[in-house]
Amino acid sequence: MIKNSQLYQLMNENLPNISYQKRLQYRTTKKEVLKFYKIINQEIFDNTLPIPKIEVMARCRKYWGCCIADDFHPNLANNKSECIIRLSDKWFCKQWLIATLAHEMCHQYQWDVESRKRAKLGMEPIMSHGPTFFIYKEILSRHGIQLKKSYGMKRWFLYQNFKKC
Repeated sequence: MIKNSQLYQLMNENLPNISYQKRLQYRTTKKEVLKFYKIINQEIFDNTLPIPKIEVMARCRKYWGCCIADDFHPNLANNKSECIIRLSDKWFCKQWLIATLAHEMCHQYQWDVESRKRAKLGMEPIMSHGPTFFIYKEILSRHGIQLKKSYGMKRWFLYQNFKKC
């Protein structure tokens, strides 16, 4: 555990009570998401990720977040991000938002870093839940974030530490 990190402290703040969380009372803004993005980028990715376009969606019903690549092949001519990270504006709590953002940033890493390396070798780009996605699983875990393929509501309430509520 990296207890003195800003990310670890955010993830270990007290959770709101369960009834508050189930009503999706926590609301986020693009400004707050950018703040969390910069913290995760600094502490997990050593500032290697270029800032993507970030959208906070009010009517995001099918997913909590997603990372979309702008094109079918990464652009090798520049170092700008070619991804869009879309997130819902309604959350159970801040910790759920941060875990989801970290998940999408792992996809961004696959596209903006790994896929560029692969393109130089003549290989197809990658954005999946395969081995390159889980490269940061251990370091995220040390900061209090469990990297999973998906975050379902029932699993969240089973997973969380109810002593923190």
